[in-house]
Amino acid sequence: MDKRKKTAEKKVLSISPQVEILLKETEDHMEFWAKDVELLLLKLRPLSPIQQEAFFLNLYKQENKNLFLLLEALRGKEEMLDLVLASTLGHWVSLQAATLLHRMAAKTPAKAVAKSIRKSIFRLKSMGLAVEEVGDPSPAVFQPPRLAPAEGFLSPIDPSGNRFVLLFQPQIPQGVAVMNTLISDSEGIVDFNAFETSRKNSHDYLAAFQMEYPFKLVEADPGYCLGLIMESYEIGQRKSKPPLAEFLKWRPLMGTPPPLPLKPLIYQYLKEEEIKSQPDLLDRSGSLFQISSFQNWTLGEEESQKYLSLVKEASASKLILSPYQKESRIEDIYRQAVQEVFDESRRLLYRRRLEEMAYCLLKEEIKPDAKISLAAAVGLEKESGLLTPHPFLLELVKRSLGALIEREEEERKRRESSLIVKP
Repeated sequence: MDKRKKTAEKKVLSISPQVEILLKETEDHMEFWAKDVELLLLKLRPLSPIQQEAFFLNLYKQENKNLFLLLEALRGKEEMLDLVLASTLGHWVSLQAATLLHRMAAKTPAKAVAKSIRKSIFRLKSMGLAVEEVGDPSPAVFQPPRLAPAEGFLSPIDPSGNRFVLLFQPQIPQGVAVMNTLISDSEGIVDFNAFETSRKNSHDYLAAFQMEYPFKLVEADPGYCLGLIMESYEIGQRKSKPPLAEFLKWRPLMGTPPPLPLKPLIYQYLKEEEIKSQPDLLDRSGSLFQISSFQNWTLGEEESQKYLSLVKEASASKLILSPYQKESRIEDIYRQAVQEVFDESRRLLYRRRLEEMAYCLLKEEIKPDAKISLAAAVGLEKESGLLTPHPFLLELVKRSLGALIEREEEERKRRESSLIVKP
């Protein structure tokens, strides 16, 4: 038998039931775990060093195309695991094993790991593989496949706090996993769809999606997009909502999300202190409703009803009030609504919405309005008083109540028109 074709046959350890189960799981999920190795680490930690050694020696026999990527992901995670890897890689007669050993050596490993690396390299050379000694500057022959970068896209936020998050995650050896998620900042993941396709088709899908909806999608860091999805997943978990089966099916292909809570992307471009130093930006925040992205923003009908009744009552009052007095009373009702509706949790919710909208506006190259949106967001960190209500929230209340009054008036006219008997 050619020495180059030998694998771990000279060193075979008995396989415990735990190792046998983990080997089967790894074979089934190797492609996924190569991108997100944390779950495999959790399963390896309870195993003894001997069981871990048996696991790797038998894993090398599978000759899976994703094996190198999985081992590369495990390399450097934990010192004790590196020691087992360094020892067992000498029994995987492959240039890929040599590449991993050299990469482990380049990271200045612990003395025991370094010694094991040298032994494994010597073992590979003695089995007929052309392997350079540790410290040789020449590059390894094997090069792992390079993936195209992931891509992320975001829609603006609608009045209910919903938005679309599109994530294009390249796959090995080729193709793209297209994931389209509808998320809610109060309900979590609302809908999730995914499929695999080519990169060209993924961009065709993006163009078709953009044509179907009136809003403009903006590019965003794919890691942040994944963070938004996982953030929404956690919101759903806190509400005890069962996760969507399709989401769970595709979760292993999404990669590793950034740590939560997320810091909104806008702060990579605009500084909070700079925004705070320009109080006129907050004063102008009511003008945001002139932008198409904000034109549909209103309060929910239920929370508006109380104040709608007060406004109608003030308008129809039989007391002898001047127009100025009526207008002043209605303004008081608006300020009362701002103070009562927007408690601390509601202000935090709207602060995040305005931060996210500021990023969308910036990416749409509307930087002045992006600054105003961020100023409105930062201005929500503290409660405003009756005499100085938050300009954006005050305009939001006015627009919401005005829209309800207008709708009721149109409904009244429609009913009156239907009662007219035509000759």
